[in-house]
Amino acid sequence: MNTPGRGWFALLVLAAAAALRLVDLGRWSLDGDELYSWFDVQTLLAGEPWPFGARSHPLGYFLMAGVTALLGHSEWALRLGPALCSLGAVAALLWMRRDVVPRGTALAAGTLAALSPWLVFHGQNARFYGPLLLFAALATLWALPGPGRRPRASAAAWVASVLCHPTAALLGPALVVPLLRPPVPWRRLAALAGAVVGVLLLVWALDDGALEDVVLRVLEKRDPGRYGAAHLVMGLGYNLGPLVGLLIALGVAPALRAQSGTGPLLLAAATLAPLVLLAVASFGLSMHQRYAMCAVPAALLLAGEGWRAATERTRAGGAALAVLALAAFTPGLVAYRQDGNRHDFRALAAFLHERVGPGDILVADEHSTVELYIRKVSGFADVKVFEEDLVDDKKRTDFLGNKREVWVAVKTSRLQSGAYGADFTRWLDDFFTPIGTVGVPPPPLVRHDNRYRVFRRTERILSRRTSGSPPEDPTGSPTDRGATTPGTPTKEPRDR
Repeated sequence: MNTPGRGWFALLVLAAAAALRLVDLGRWSLDGDELYSWFDVQTLLAGEPWPFGARSHPLGYFLMAGVTALLGHSEWALRLGPALCSLGAVAALLWMRRDVVPRGTALAAGTLAALSPWLVFHGQNARFYGPLLLFAALATLWALPGPGRRPRASAAAWVASVLCHPTAALLGPALVVPLLRPPVPWRRLAALAGAVVGVLLLVWALDDGALEDVVLRVLEKRDPGRYGAAHLVMGLGYNLGPLVGLLIALGVAPALRAQSGTGPLLLAAATLAPLVLLAVASFGLSMHQRYAMCAVPAALLLAGEGWRAATERTRAGGAALAVLALAAFTPGLVAYRQDGNRHDFRALAAFLHERVGPGDILVADEHSTVELYIRKVSGFADVKVFEEDLVDDKKRTDFLGNKREVWVAVKTSRLQSGAYGADFTRWLDDFFTPIGTVGVPPPPLVRHDNRYRVFRRTERILSRRTSGSPPEDPTGSPTDRGATTPGTPTKEPRDR
């Protein structure tokens, strides 16, 4: 791994990371929680009262607002800041702390970060995980013991990561591990502990009661737990990938044996956040794998240690691992090039525009994003959307007998997994006809299916029965399109 061409290879890795993160930034429509960034940034730029996200974790929002103020409000501008930060994290892993991070370890960690489809997605996502990844990488690298250690810079980077998202607070305790080596500087340790407590109190105060609500939900076990412990473990395993997990396992022992003393900090930084999230998830509170983003830089450095340990004695081993890495990441990257791991709301709006009348009833998953794009289509500028759940039993009954045409647009992946519930699925099967599928089918070996399926009510039914088998003598009549207000229920939980 220590060859003269290594520097050129690092530049090639950085170029690949830049291409994966900067190309097609504006091609993808908004999806998921990006919608909140879209409207919250506009609120900030308009000088209106800060939205919730900007109060509780402002740094990512300020970054997006600053870029859009310079370049205009668009999907491309909104994502540029997070993309550059994600690219900066790759560069930090490739070149920082050469005094204690072996060159082979740095190149492997940077390569894994550059090519990971999960990190590419978050690098092109208009949220705060790109900046969080950068500041977490800086905090971790500057905290490593050795000649280049910069504790104050590390602490500042950690505070910045917490201001991107409160989950980065879980990285803080790991950064003090170097101080626990004898002789222990108790005064410095106490001062750092006080600073950590101060930061956590600041986050608590800025969070407007949200963290308190999380604690209460854990204690009272009243969270729906849609993303529980199993989802967290499987999500991390799927998104980081089995190869990265194997390399991390191979890298723990060499890191702990290293004379530089970096091993304990890396192990603590890589495991603390996932373990805390797993413990919280075991109480039934929903936990997403992206909440462990602050642990990713340390995990990749451990994986780099594993790569170096497996390849330092033979070039054949390095070639084999390179082939495995390409095999592990290629399906995800190919799929990402097709749809950006997003649902295509622009295409969905165009599809609906060709078929749905402005007065029809539209039931759509992620209705707010559907509304955003369909309002841009001529004739649909006055569409109104109500904030309600995905069609309760009474609504399903009313929709079947309504004089207006009724359409349903749902996510293929959630429909196939049964996430919409048996009653809703039976309602679709019994009373609706599939019209088409919008989006790109996933390639082989890719789990996500980011397509929408669109249904149209088969006929008007005046019966009160809405699930199970159709009525024995339904009364059908031609659809009467009138000047109506489309109702498009469902809204996913807001990301914290």
